[in-house]
Amino acid sequence: MQTGQTIWEAQDRIESVPGAPLTEVGASDVERAAGELAARGVDIRAVYACDGESECETAELTARALGLKVRTEGELRELDYGLWQGLTWDELKRRQPKMFRQWSEAPASLRPPGGEMLAEAQTRLRAAIKGILKRHKDGAVLFVLRPVAVGLLRCFVTNDPVDQIWKHVDNEFTWGSYETDSLSL
Repeated sequence: MQTGQTIWEAQDRIESVPGAPLTEVGASDVERAAGELAARGVDIRAVYACDGESECETAELTARALGLKVRTEGELRELDYGLWQGLTWDELKRRQPKMFRQWSEAPASLRPPGGEMLAEAQTRLRAAIKGILKRHKDGAVLFVLRPVAVGLLRCFVTNDPVDQIWKHVDNEFTWGSYETDSLSL
C-alpha cells in the first residue's frame, strides 16, 4: 500500500524520510482503503512500514481496521533524496536544470547529491521484503511504502529496469497486491 497524501506532496515537495504527516485527504483515502481491505476478508497477517511519519500514520490507520499491530522495518524507507529533500520540483528544475532533466529521462544514472541511487534503494527494499516474507510463510503481508519505493517494487515484480520507474510511480493514493510465490526474491 502506498502512503496517503502528505502535506509535502500537496505542496509538490520532494520527500523522503522522515517525511511529513498525512493531509486530511490522505488520511481519509487510507481509512477508506483500509475499510475495503477489511471487508474483503483478505488473510493479512502483518502490516509493515518504516518509521517515517506518513508511513507510520498510514500503517496505523490500516492496521487498526484490520485488527493488527504495525511492525517497523527501517529498510522499507523511501529513496533518500539527499540535498533535494524539501525542495519543490520547480525549485529543483530552476536550480539544477541538467540534473532535473537527467532525473526525468534517465533516473537510474543519477544519484541525488547526498542521496542514494534507484538501484541501491531497490536492492535495500528487496532484501527487506525478502527477510520479512521468510518470517511470514502463511497469509498475506501488507507493506506501507512511499511512492518511489512502490515504483521500485513494481519494477522488480514486472522485471522492468529501474530506468522505467516513472511508469510505475503513482502520484495518487494506491494499493495493490502481488503473489510472491513466483518471484525469486
